[in-house]
Amino acid sequence: MLKRTAVVFLAAMVAIVGCQSGPGDGTGDGKALERIKSSGKLVVGIDATYPPMEYMEGGAATGFDVEFARKMAERLGVKAEFVNVGWDEIITGLTAGKYDVIISSMNITADRSRTVDFVEYAKMSQVFVCRKGVSVKTEADLAGKAVIAQLGTTSEDWLLLARDRVKGIKIVRTFKSGPELFDRVKAGKADCLISDEPVGKYYAKTQPDAFSVTGQAIAPEPVGIALRKGEEPLRAALSKAVDDLRADGSYKALCEKWFGGELGK
Repeated sequence: MLKRTAVVFLAAMVAIVGCQSGPGDGTGDGKALERIKSSGKLVVGIDATYPPMEYMEGGAATGFDVEFARKMAERLGVKAEFVNVGWDEIITGLTAGKYDVIISSMNITADRSRTVDFVEYAKMSQVFVCRKGVSVKTEADLAGKAVIAQLGTTSEDWLLLARDRVKGIKIVRTFKSGPELFDRVKAGKADCLISDEPVGKYYAKTQPDAFSVTGQAIAPEPVGIALRKGEEPLRAALSKAVDDLRADGSYKALCEKWFGGELGK
């Protein structure tokens, strides 16, 4: 995952909430759902620099994932609270017990699945976002281009592999913050970046003089709610809540509101 328009996105905490940890190896103790219901809150880790998925507006978190998280919390009979954390630290925070789950456009990968469990709730493709006057439709078009991605994302993984397949990519750099990517491209310091499709389209729509989405880098991949391993009751409850939101049309309505249609379709 990956952001900046005229809105200034804050890097402060939305909430600072400590969740009780399980065993010291980062595995849960199986009682997370019990604690959530007892406390009346689902504490959610997000990287709120990723519009329209999650971002800060007027000092509060908003976006698709934020509204989705609130609806998930409602299904558990509690309220959602949010902890805003940098993407490169977000899984560490989860395994350390700083929040109950991550709902922040996280792709489900084999590597991440060795550390945390997932409940899938969406699919997203990744796209080439170029500065005006540049067009990258396929990876072959990256030759001769300065290309960037966000650190610790599947976009970065793909780009590093593409560098081995495509000769002549000028620069492959990664940055901790998604907004840095768009700032670099906008300033002409890079030709192209790779981001999740809804994020790329958001920037192209809000800043059409600076950006355009020119092609698809990666076909739709699963995105999931991350939770600590060993928390099977919570995983089952979250899975049921996702199914219920789809069944009653709530999920579709959220997608229509934020994207004009369901993700990955």
